[in-house]
Amino acid sequence: MNYVWKKRLSGISLALVLMIAGCGGGTGANGSAASGSTETNVSSVVKDNVNPSSSNEDTGKTIFLYGNDFVDIVAPEFEKQTGYKMEAVHYGGGEALAKIEAEQGNPQWDVVMMDGHGSIRNLADRGFLMTDWTPENINNLSDYGASLVPEDHAYTPITIHASAVIAYNTNRLTKEQAPNTWEGFFNYEGTAGQADPAVAAPAYPLVSSLFYHWGIPDAEQKYEQMMKKGLRVYPKNGPLGSALVSGEIDIAALQESNAYDLKHSGEPVELIWPEEGAPGSLRVAAISKHTKNPAASKAFIEFMLQPETQHMLASLDSSDSYFTPLVQGVDSRQDRESNPTFLLPPAEWSAEHEVDIKTWFADQNVN
Repeated sequence: MNYVWKKRLSGISLALVLMIAGCGGGTGANGSAASGSTETNVSSVVKDNVNPSSSNEDTGKTIFLYGNDFVDIVAPEFEKQTGYKMEAVHYGGGEALAKIEAEQGNPQWDVVMMDGHGSIRNLADRGFLMTDWTPENINNLSDYGASLVPEDHAYTPITIHASAVIAYNTNRLTKEQAPNTWEGFFNYEGTAGQADPAVAAPAYPLVSSLFYHWGIPDAEQKYEQMMKKGLRVYPKNGPLGSALVSGEIDIAALQESNAYDLKHSGEPVELIWPEEGAPGSLRVAAISKHTKNPAASKAFIEFMLQPETQHMLASLDSSDSYFTPLVQGVDSRQDRESNPTFLLPPAEWSAEHEVDIKTWFADQNVN
C-alpha cells in the first residue's frame, strides 16, 4: 500500500503518538543477517568483563531484550559468551516503545536497544530506566561516543548511522540533477518521500535533526511547502525504498542502510551524503529500572561496548553493518562514506519536542 500524507491518515499516526505518550519511534532495518559470521568473528575471543559475576543464580533466569536492530544476532552470542539467558524480541522501534509504555504497570523487559536517543531520554525522564550506573567498558568509547553519554548514565551510546541520506532514482535523475543539500531536497519540484516519524525508528531522528538544525518555525514552513507539492510519507524505510525503485518518487530521505542495500542489489538507486551532514540516528542501550536480573542486564551493556562485538556487527554481510562504531579501534565498512558528519540534536531537546513534532506531522494535510 502506498501512503500519501493525508488528513484521513493523520488519525492513525496521532493515535500511535498518544498511545506511546511521547516515546514514539519506529522500525529500522531487519537485523536478521546470516548468523554464521557471528561464530567466526567472536566465539574464540575471551571477554572477561562480561562473564557472570558471583551472582551465579542469575544465569538461570531469562532476560528480555526489546529492540529493532541486531537483537537476533547479539542475543545468542551474548548467551554463548556469558552463560546468561536472553530472549530477543524484535520489534519496530515504535512497537517496542509502545510495548514498554503498555507494560509500565508490570514491565516484562530488561534491556532495550534501538535507534533514537531522544525517545530513550524520554523514558529516562519519566522514570522507566536504571540510572547512575557506569559500565566498566565505558572507557572503550571513542571521544565522540563518550561525548554522547548522558550525565545520569540512563543509556549507553552503541553506534550511530545516518537516519537519512538523499537517495535518488538513477532512471529519473542524473547526479547533477539530484539535490546534494537538505535545502535542495526541500526545494525539489518533483516527487519526493520519507518515512513516518511516528512509526519508523530512524524517521524521528531525521525530522528532529532538521527541526533542531533549522529551528522549529523554519522547519515547519519547509515541510508545509513540501507537503503542498505532494511529499509522500511511508510507514517505514522499506516501503519508501520500494517506492524509489519503482519510480513512484524521484528522491527520498532514506536511511543509509536501506540506500546502500538497494544500490548494491543493482537497483537504480544512488545516494548522496548532504554537504551539511546527515541526520544522525544514535543507537543506544538502556536497562529497565525494574529489571529482576540487573547482573545479566549490566553484562549485556558491557558486551555491546566490546571492540569484538562491534567489529562483528560492522563485518556482517548485511546492509545493517553500515554504521559508525562508537568503540575505539573499530572501523566502519570501507565502501561507506568515510568520516561522515552527523546532525544530532541534544537528547533533552529531542525528548522535549517529540510529542509536539509527531503530533504536528500527524495533523498535516496535502492536496
